[in-house]
Amino acid sequence: METEAAAQAIEALIENYSKLVFHVIYGLTGHFEESQDLTQDTFLNAFRGIDAARAASGAQFQAKPWLLTIAVNTVRMAQRRQRTRRFISFADLQPELEGSGSATAEPPVYEQIQQAGDMETIIAERDAVSRCLQRLPRALCAPLLLSIVAGFSSGEIADMLGLKEATVRQRLVRARKHFQRLYAQECGEHLVELATQSRASVSRSRDHRLHRPAALVPAGV
Repeated sequence: METEAAAQAIEALIENYSKLVFHVIYGLTGHFEESQDLTQDTFLNAFRGIDAARAASGAQFQAKPWLLTIAVNTVRMAQRRQRTRRFISFADLQPELEGSGSATAEPPVYEQIQQAGDMETIIAERDAVSRCLQRLPRALCAPLLLSIVAGFSSGEIADMLGLKEATVRQRLVRARKHFQRLYAQECGEHLVELATQSRASVSRSRDHRLHRPAALVPAGV
């Protein structure tokens, strides 16, 4: 009976928070397929632990912060396993594979398109956000995502990450400043690229007009 109740509770959590959990996890990993797998792992871990969590917290049980805590911890465990596998693989196989490397796939867009618009601009902005998040230190990225994406307060984030609230506030300030600096750099690079492309397009158009065949030049020009 408890298993049935837990399953119903998890179904409700999936319906209410699956997109939020995925966005937070994707912000931490930058990999779409891995984020899908870790989202599933998060809800599986939630299913296994929801009865105990409810019993421990009683009427004060809050599903959203509890679930996002599981999501962050699931990502951390996966990243630890990946670092261990990379270390073992490098240590064991370096003599045979020295000089070889595997191509790293470009991370996909950060979040689902919410409305129609300039598709090129939307994708460029989302890619820029994703790159900025991946360049943030891990200690700053998680609090920022939990604050901006999930909407938690600094006190709630402190409880979720096992930190003091003052520490979370300091990290949020640093994270926002760091992200703004990275995003400004990304946007600057995009603006330079777009300006260069625009100038090249105008130059090609001018050259085309100057070199049009005489038959195409209007009379009197």
